[in-house]
Amino acid sequence: MSDGSTYLRLEVISGNAAGATIAVEDELVIGRHADGPGRLSEDEEISRQHARISREATGEYAIEDLGSSNGTFVNGLRIQSPRLLALGDSIETGATTLVVREVVQRPAVAPSPTVVSRVPVVPEAAPAGPTPPLTLELTVDLDAREARIALGEGGETVRVVLEDGVWRVRAQASDADR
Repeated sequence: MSDGSTYLRLEVISGNAAGATIAVEDELVIGRHADGPGRLSEDEEISRQHARISREATGEYAIEDLGSSNGTFVNGLRIQSPRLLALGDSIETGATTLVVREVVQRPAVAPSPTVVSRVPVVPEAAPAGPTPPLTLELTVDLDAREARIALGEGGETVRVVLEDGVWRVRAQASDADR
């Protein structure tokens, strides 16, 4: 299991595979015709294709019965449709009982920008006469993953580009490049 991955850890507490730990990254099919740990050490009371545990797009894990003869139970209740799993849930398939011991989800990385002003700009000496209005122009192109910031009338434009999840200042494109 690699660091930062998303997975579900199950502990088998009764049945032929008692004491085993099963890690589910994307999917685990439970059944007599399943591969690897899904066979539950040849539990004869599970169907050929008994149940499936899979990771949803949200990163959560769900279990569904695959039309098994004896049913799939979560916390003692027979499930009729897919059900999300939570830490501590008990799963019964055939003569085997598994418990959800750990759910690890990769932290979501939001590509949205954050604008922070760290130091206010204060003139050292007050200019003579009225202060001209300050204008700020911000243009954000999320598809191109870039923003352009211009401060003041006719001021220099700064180009900021999102690269590898980090906003970086880049050289301003010339008018011919735009």
